[in-house]
Amino acid sequence: MRNHIIIILIVLFILPATLFAGTLFEEEKKTSDPYVGERGGFNSLFVNPAGAAGQSGFELSLNVGGRSKMNDINLIMGVADMASSISSGDFDNIAMADIGQTLFDLNASGVITDSLLEGLFVGTDLSPYGLDGVPGGGDDLDWTDPAVIQAIIDDPAAFDAADIIEIETNLDVIMNGNPGDPQFDNFYAGLPEEVSIDALVTLKTGFLIKGFGLGIYDQAKAVAFMDPATQEYGISTIYNELGVVAGGGFNLFEGKLALGISGNYGILTRNQNPIGFENMDQLVTGGVNFGYTWGVDLGAVWRPTPSLGVGIVFNDVVGSTQTDLPYLASGGYQELFENQAFLMDSLDYKVTMDLDAGITWQPDWRFVKPKLSFDMYNVIGYARDVSDNGDDFEAAMYRTMEHMRFGANFTFFEFLKVGTQYYDHYLSAGVGLDLLFLELYGEMKIHDDVFYADNPGDVPLGADLMVRIHF
Repeated sequence: MRNHIIIILIVLFILPATLFAGTLFEEEKKTSDPYVGERGGFNSLFVNPAGAAGQSGFELSLNVGGRSKMNDINLIMGVADMASSISSGDFDNIAMADIGQTLFDLNASGVITDSLLEGLFVGTDLSPYGLDGVPGGGDDLDWTDPAVIQAIIDDPAAFDAADIIEIETNLDVIMNGNPGDPQFDNFYAGLPEEVSIDALVTLKTGFLIKGFGLGIYDQAKAVAFMDPATQEYGISTIYNELGVVAGGGFNLFEGKLALGISGNYGILTRNQNPIGFENMDQLVTGGVNFGYTWGVDLGAVWRPTPSLGVGIVFNDVVGSTQTDLPYLASGGYQELFENQAFLMDSLDYKVTMDLDAGITWQPDWRFVKPKLSFDMYNVIGYARDVSDNGDDFEAAMYRTMEHMRFGANFTFFEFLKVGTQYYDHYLSAGVGLDLLFLELYGEMKIHDDVFYADNPGDVPLGADLMVRIHF
């Protein structure tokens, strides 16, 4: 039983907390991130280098987050709660009532089927196929009626110590058994087509001295999965980007205009094959593909008034991202770095220039400092996509919202921060504390599908927690 507890902990906690790795895609914008028209300190090197003009300081930040769907989270948490209760000896009628409600809701909404419930409860009074285990055998249990399920759980003559022992045995077979075991086969057959959690991690550290600075960054996206078709679970893909960034900005016309330049170089890696949780050592020794990315950005921020900033930045004026990865390090990350295999003989340079623009209004009202911002990202790429795809008006407007960012942030009494934004079809809200040199900030986000989805449980959502040291 301890094995499946470890697996669940890896999926939910250990995985996102220990992967200092990255993604080949554009980094997500969080409510705590600076905007194009903002003077944002060290982080401006990643957004608009002109925003770093005239500033000094040091920063170390770690952001850990997850992306999934409510149905997937409820399913994993339900099985995790059951496993945790059994292993701790606290699995009783009360615990089963809470878990039963979660499983009933998932079953009623069609996320899971009776087959999964049979895998968990075969041989007990909660078996949907009855004690004979035969669908339609005459003693089937109606899992569509929560009152019936609750009555069995509350009846000590029906749900007793023998049932608890049987459920523990079933769960052990599900987590540690093999295809052919009835519990194993039924559980996986009753899962949805895909159950996944994306774990994201970003690590940044660096400094500014009078507007110019240097830093390193590491970004990650790891996708944990459960595949009912192959009855496997593990990590399907890990995207990894480790790089350096340098640059800065300087002020002109008494600070009304700032110009800036920054550049980055990063190593991209991606695992060759999915990694099962029973083979976690392949994170280091498994096959790894890799490439590189580099680029130079030019930016400007104009401040017609002390509280108003208008920004523009040309991304990757020169640069290249090689995602057609030609090299396979069969020995994984260990061989990759020991043999310096990432130093390629030929480089495929290409211009990938794009344009971001934005405006930020940031007055200082003593005890309250509001910040209202609007950004438009990848303007050139957006126009090209609309043209290449032949979008009609509705499709073009939907694509427009993928490139726009609206945000409102407030700082109260210099230490309490509250933020909200709309970006790439996600609504986000966050709150945090900035205590001298230590900042803690957490946020939640949900896709705008929530307003018109047939099943709200299928709407993507996420959460992030940032810890930041700065002075």
